[in-house]
Amino acid sequence: MKKTKMIIGISLLVQSLTFFILFLIYWNKKRSLAKTFAAFSAAGGVVGAICLISEMKNKKCCSVEEDEIDEDFADLDVCEDDIVCSFDESDESDETKEATE
Repeated sequence: MKKTKMIIGISLLVQSLTFFILFLIYWNKKRSLAKTFAAFSAAGGVVGAICLISEMKNKKCCSVEEDEIDEDFADLDVCEDDIVCSFDESDESDETKEATE
């Protein structure tokens, strides 16, 4: 749902461009549909631009910080005491002794 506004804005701008091309085609042929396509082109362009601008403002204001925790791991209750390190210095010294023999 987060990217819906951006997708709608882009779709409306593409539709507006298409209606503007149709307006130009029908304007040369003096058809009555030309004004209708011009109106829809203008309305779609304005609404699409508003959607994209508001989405860009929201992204600029709510920029993601590097320290932000991933949503998948946000509900985990893990602290430093829960993390067990499998590397022991005594294990390393035993392995080096065996390797030298």
